Amino acid sequence: MAVCVKVKANSRSFGSSRDFSIYDFAHSGQSKARAPKSNVLALDARETLEALDDEMVSTERSDQNRMEVEDSSAQQEEAVYCDYVIVIWYLISEHLRPEDVGRFALICRKTAEVVQSAKFWHHIYRKHYDRSVDLPRWLQPDCMLLLRGLRARTIRALYYTYPPFVQRIAATAFADPHRVAGRQLIFSWYSKCKTGWNYYFKLKAKLIPGSRAARSARMQKQKDSLEYLQDTYSNPEEGCQILIITTDTMHLLPYYHEQLTVKSFTQTLAQGLINYKVRLQMANYCQRVVDEIVFVPVRRVRLLDWWNPEYYREDPTIEKKREEEEPDLQGQQLESDADNVYWED
Repeated sequence: MAVCVKVKANSRSFGSSRDFSIYDFAHSGQSKARAPKSNVLALDARETLEALDDEMVSTERSDQNRMEVEDSSAQQEEAVYCDYVIVIWYLISEHLRPEDVGRFALICRKTAEVVQSAKFWHHIYRKHYDRSVDLPRWLQPDCMLLLRGLRARTIRALYYTYPPFVQRIAATAFADPHRVAGRQLIFSWYSKCKTGWNYYFKLKAKLIPGSRAARSARMQKQKDSLEYLQDTYSNPEEGCQILIITTDTMHLLPYYHEQLTVKSFTQTLAQGLINYKVRLQMANYCQRVVDEIVFVPVRRVRLLDWWNPEYYREDPTIEKKREEEEPDLQGQQLESDADNVYWED
C-alpha cells in the first residue's frame, strides 16, 4: 500500500527557477542577540588571566618534577659508580683483542694508564708472536726489550702476525687516496719500475696539541733525558703516509722552498676510460694554491700508512735513520724489575 504525502508550498521558499540575489540578504531580518563590546573585552581579559595562572602553576610543577628527577638520578649515579683498582684493569687487558685497545683506553683514566704502560704492549706482542713469520730485525723479540718506541713496534709486528690485521692490509691495498688532503708534504722522489715510473709523496698529518703523540714528539728533541729513553709512544713516523702514483710517462717533480700542504686530490678517468688522471693541488700556509701537479695516464694509485709493512720498504730514508740510532739503542736494557719478571716464562 503506497502512502502519498503532500507538501504544502511555502511562500518564503524560493523556487529552483531563480538563484539567490543580493536583495534577498539585504532585506533579511537582523539578529539583536549580540553581546556588548565591553562584556567581550572583560571576558577576554579574565580568560587571559586564568591562562597565565594555569601556565605559572604548570611551570612550577615541571620545575619541581625536574628537580626531583635530577636528585634521583644523582643518587642513582652515586650508587652505581664503582672505582676499581688498576690491577683489575691490568687483568682485563690481558684478554683484549688488538682492535679493541682504543675502546678499552676510553673507559676511564686508569684504563688509559694501562694502555700507556710497557707491560701492556709487551703482553700483546708475546700473545700474538708467531715464530713461523719472518719479522724484520727491528721487530724481533730481542729488540722489543727496548722501551722507546715499544708501542709503534708492537703495532707494526701485529700487521705481520695477527691474521685480521694482515687481511685488512690485503683488502685495503688501494686505500682511499683522498685522505691526503690537508697533510703536509715532507719530501717527494721517483723511481723507475718495469711498467713505467713511480712517484712518491711523503705526507704527514698535523698532531693535535696536547695529545700523547704531540708530547712524545717534544720528548724526541731531548735525547739526553730519561723520559726520551723510556717513551713507549716514541714514533717519528706518527701520522705519516706515502702516496705512490704509477704512470707510463716521466714527469718532472718541482722543488719547493717552503712548506706546502695538499689542498685537494682529484682522480678522474682519462681518455679511453682505461687509465686515470690525477691532479694534486699544493697550497701554502695561507691555503692559497701555489702549484698544481697533473699525472696522465696513471695506472695505479696507492696510499701506505706508517703501520703498513710496505711503507718501510718504499721509504729510502728510514734505514739511514736506523743506522744513526743503532749505537744508542744497542746499549739500552730494561731498568724495571717488574718488566724483567714479566718476561720470564
